[in-house]
Amino acid sequence: MKSFKILMTLSLFALLFVGCEDEIVNRMSDDYPQDYDIEYGIRQVLQYDPVNIKGIDVAGKLSFFNDIRFSLHYNDGKITHFTYSNGDAPFSPFDFEIAEGVKIECEMNYDIMPNELRIKGTNNVVAYFQNGEFTMPFQLDCGSISYRYTFKSVTDNSK
Repeated sequence: MKSFKILMTLSLFALLFVGCEDEIVNRMSDDYPQDYDIEYGIRQVLQYDPVNIKGIDVAGKLSFFNDIRFSLHYNDGKITHFTYSNGDAPFSPFDFEIAEGVKIECEMNYDIMPNELRIKGTNNVVAYFQNGEFTMPFQLDCGSISYRYTFKSVTDNSK
């Protein structure tokens, strides 16, 4: 009986090596474009205050939210630049200067959650990526009210 257990253990161990093949199953197709752009528009603008701690969507209340755009530029399949356009919005979600409509070099920090999209070489966070969405939290002059833009892709990928 003891020799049977040893024989079975050796047989199973041998099968482990026979069945192993190095195969990459999560690789992108070779014909998938490596350089492309994705444009995002506002999906939601949440306003938070002491009474509305879960936020109120105010995107439909002001028409200038429709013009805000955020684009990501990919080279070799990686995010390398972004472009931000504030449209006619009378305020910026950033507490640092962003050149309107200019490609700015950036990097994505995947080591933390939510992932941070930063201006390359700085601590300036442009947006956060989590659950498939980019968000930009910000605050204006009133200390008790804060906001968060949530973006959706508006790029036509059917081409």
